[in-house]
Formats: sequence, C-alpha cells, structure tokens
Amino acid sequence: MNLYFVTILALNLIFFVNHKKISTIYNVYDIPDNKRKKHKKPISLLGGLLILINLILYCFAEYYEISNLNFFENKNEILIFLFCSLCFFLVGFVDDKYNLRPNLKLFIYILIILILIIFDKDLIIKNITFTFTDFIFYFHNLSFFFTILCFLLFINSLNMLDGINGQAASYTIFISLIMFFLNINANFFIGLIIPLSIFLYFNFKDKMFLGDSGTILLGFIISYFFIKSYNLGFRIYADEIFLIMMIPGFELLRLAIQRLVKNKHPFSPDNNHIHHLMINKTNFLNSYLAIQSFLIFPFLSYLLIVNSIFSLVISLIFYVLIIKILSLKK
Repeated sequence: MNLYFVTILALNLIFFVNHKKISTIYNVYDIPDNKRKKHKKPISLLGGLLILINLILYCFAEYYEISNLNFFENKNEILIFLFCSLCFFLVGFVDDKYNLRPNLKLFIYILIILILIIFDKDLIIKNITFTFTDFIFYFHNLSFFFTILCFLLFINSLNMLDGINGQAASYTIFISLIMFFLNINANFFIGLIIPLSIFLYFNFKDKMFLGDSGTILLGFIISYFFIKSYNLGFRIYADEIFLIMMIPGFELLRLAIQRLVKNKHPFSPDNNHIHHLMINKTNFLNSYLAIQSFLIFPFLSYLLIVNSIFSLVISLIFYVLIIKILSLKK
C-alpha cells in the first residue's frame, strides 16, 4: 500500500476518533424541526469537512507528485480544481449555517463554474457521443451554456438526493466504484470510498451528516471528473453517464415541475422527494435498500442488456410507476 493510501487511512482514523472535538470546533449542526428534519437531537454536519480534507490531501499528492496519481495535465489545473472545490464547500457551509436563498446559491454556482471553465478549457463540452451510434452531436456556440447546465444538474440532483441516512454517501460510493472499474482516476475514487465507508457508520448512528457542504462538494467532484474524463477521451459515453445519474436527474426535474406548478422556487425544500414518499410507506431500512436499488438499477440493467436506450425506457417506466404508487394515499 503506497504512502497516499496509508496517509488517507491514518488521517481519517484520526478524524473519526476525534469527531466530537472537531464537531465542537466546527460548530455546524442540523437542528430538528419536526417537519422535514425529524431526528431527535442536533447532529453535526461534519461530512462536508471530511470530504474537503480528503480532497486537499489528494490535490497535495497530485501537485507534489508524491503518489502515482497523474490525472491532471499541469499544476494550474490542480489549483483551479482545488479553488473551485473550496468555493463550493464554503457555499454549502454558509447554507448549512444560515440557509441561503435558492437564487443566490444558483448565481454563485454559475459564477464558480464560469471561473472553472475559463481557466480549464478541457471542461467545456463541445460534443456528445453515444454507445449506440457513430453520430456526434456538436454544440458549437452553445458549448459554454451546456457545460454550465451539466454542472448545475449534477450538483443540484445529488444535493436533492440527500434526505435519509446513507443515501447520498452510498450512491457516491456506487459511482466511485464505476469510475474505479473503468480505471478513470481510480486512485482518487478509492481514496474517496475509504472515508465515505467509515462515514456511513456514523451517519447510520445519527452522529454525523454530510450537510449541504458535503453534498454540494460531492456533486461538484462527481460532475468535474465525469465531464473532464469524457472530454479527455476516457472510455465513458454520454448515455452511460446519463444512466448513472438518471434517477437523481428525474427527481430533480419532477420536483422542480411540481414546485413551479405550486408557484414555488424549483430548488425550495419540501417533503415530496422519493425518500420522503418511501419512508411514509415503510420503515427506514426498507426505504434505504429500496431507494439504493432503484438508484443503481438503470446502469446495472445497461451492464446486463448492453443497450442504453432499452435500459433508459424500462428505467423510466419503472420510475413513473414507483412514484405513482408511492404518491397514492393510504
């Protein structure tokens, strides 16, 4: 085991052993309100800080070439990635503490993404390719707009997914495993799985949450590596990425439409997420297992069928039926 992974293990063990002391210093808690937040006591939102610390360690190893990671082409890319990651973390941190207005958060997201793609042109999505055809769709003058849209969809869909213990962290582990087996920056994603796996124990025990600082940062990290890997020609296609993120994406679309119909902001919080609907019908364990199975179903069905269109169709039908059933009143 190389120095990078030894350091990750040691750093995370120190973090988790001292999580109570760190929580007191960090001083950001999720306060129950008996409406959307039904836990019994304030719970530390340390998850975001945990992800940030591991990300800083990864960027440090990349910058000083301590370990054979070699994903970035130059040191400027590492610095701009770390800077934007820190910005997204800080937005989530402030949101956890003071509840920022949705429009303000959206504006800041766009500003950070603009800075990112101005300094790193490898992130601009100029075309999309699919597994089922040789046709390449080019965006031309819309490349900037489409790139920003993709980042926003990734970040907000993962943020909306975080509603019951283990949900966002488990799904991120699933995505990390896909990236590992595709050999797309595998060392980084193994380094991400380690803290998230330990975090799950504390999360299930109601001792630690990811918070917006965690889910927003994770959403940015996933979108960054998906987009950059795709643009650099790693063996992943647009339809495969879509299937991986399909259910969170549909949830984002469904909830946004419902809120707009009710004259609410599309990113305002409510209790209509799939995890809220599920947990109203059954207990936590059943809800968690059912939703995790549902989240990974589109991509797993694609691996079995090797036909992304068919997987998309059956997953969409399955999604609509599940939402319809969960929406039925007792």
